[in-house]
Amino acid sequence: MKALTKSLVMAASLAWVGPASAYLVGLQDVGSADALLGQTSNLNSSPTGTCGRGNSPRTELCWINNLLASLGKAPTTYEEGNKVESQSYGKVNGSSSVIAFELSSPTEYFFIKNAQWYGLFENTTNLNWAVIDTSVLAAGFNLPRDGYTISHIAPIGRAVEVPEPGTLAIMGLGLAALGCRRRFKKA
Repeated sequence: MKALTKSLVMAASLAWVGPASAYLVGLQDVGSADALLGQTSNLNSSPTGTCGRGNSPRTELCWINNLLASLGKAPTTYEEGNKVESQSYGKVNGSSSVIAFELSSPTEYFFIKNAQWYGLFENTTNLNWAVIDTSVLAAGFNLPRDGYTISHIAPIGRAVEVPEPGTLAIMGLGLAALGCRRRFKKA
């Protein structure tokens, strides 16, 4: 019976730790895919109002903040000087649709523009890297393509420290093991 219980605890632990794995570019751990909050080919069709004409930084920030408001999130800031043009990217190891690139500064969100498409992502794991699953993007983004770059990238908002999922998984596994050990000692 003890062996069966230990086996079940080990299997549950491995199942829990498994999803905490991250993508790699070469040998660099870049975290997991960041969450796509919204995408559009028309900044003037924002969820909660109009943002004016064109694709100026003011119009982009208006669309971003209208999108964040529709999701119940606080407004954010955007510095045009932080925008990176012609951002190259790499495919993560073993994937044909997930790409990653290092951000100019770690922030809670990042904004991409490619062709006439705009996308806002929430940076969820490794704040120094943007990891995009291109299978969730509209075809108009034309991503990924070999030897291709993304037209514009901009870190949005403030930097937030987020613990790595691997660290959290190891800590949780250790706490679970301590709890099991204590329970088995009492029995």
